[in-house]
Amino acid sequence: MTQTLTIRLGGPALRRLRARARALGVSPSELVRAVLEREVGAAEGEPTALELTQRWVGAVSSSAVAAGRDARAELDGWHPDRRG
Repeated sequence: MTQTLTIRLGGPALRRLRARARALGVSPSELVRAVLEREVGAAEGEPTALELTQRWVGAVSSSAVAAGRDARAELDGWHPDRRG
């Protein structure tokens, strides 16, 4: 469940926030959420962002898989090795 938080920023801070968000290709709200998540972290007992997404995080190091856009099509049939 998400809730809203309102913060007040001065002009210079707001301009820097918007510029940084634009450089990263995200909205200012997304940037603030990411910074808060990183700085505050998960509460004890709650999973971290990495733990929630580790199923989808990783790298493929194989000459059998094409780089770039074609990798998604080649990896569609891939299933992770669940041995351990």
